[in-house]
Amino acid sequence: MIKMKRTIFAFALLSAALVSCNYQEEKEKDTDIEVKDIQNCVYTYNPDKTDLNFTAYKFIRKAGVGGTFTGLQVEGELSGAVPKDILESLSFSIPTSTVETNNMDRNKKIDSLFFGSFSGSPMITGSVVKLDEASGMATLEITMNEISKNIEGKYELDDAKFSFSTDINVNEWNAQEGIEKLNEACYDLHTDVENGDTVSKLWPDVTLEFETVLDKKCD
Repeated sequence: MIKMKRTIFAFALLSAALVSCNYQEEKEKDTDIEVKDIQNCVYTYNPDKTDLNFTAYKFIRKAGVGGTFTGLQVEGELSGAVPKDILESLSFSIPTSTVETNNMDRNKKIDSLFFGSFSGSPMITGSVVKLDEASGMATLEITMNEISKNIEGKYELDDAKFSFSTDINVNEWNAQEGIEKLNEACYDLHTDVENGDTVSKLWPDVTLEFETVLDKKCD
């Protein structure tokens, strides 16, 4: 009987030792995983990985005409550990003369007739006001024609990749005169004769799209 008790006791000790050893190994494995997952990363804004595009609309059916600005200049905290903080610090300026629509004649008309009707500086400026993670909406301030307005649009931030899009009405910046001058100069080009239109139309609506990929370097 005593021998049996000793055997049971020895078996219990052995089991406890094995469980303890196994627990220690699992704990070490878990610790290793946690250590591997922790990285110190620095993100940096890269103008070469940034695109700013717009789409204007002509014809009654609102056919899109795409373009960009080649002179986009960005300032702010261009490097840091948190991408959202970097993006919320950004401000920008765009010389209107750098408009590019892959048509030299159209570029000149947009610059001289549309932007040329604006008051003050021949620049579009702005800044990121807020990125609201809960709603997925970004708020930007845009200043042109000496008028500053906040606009909202949908944004996505996936680690280092950021995208933003919104629709604006340039008449909110008192751009009616520029729209009328540009449409008058391009009257035939803004009349969709093939589809039976007899009215020339240039819409004040513009779609804006901005994308950037931050450089990422981790220890």
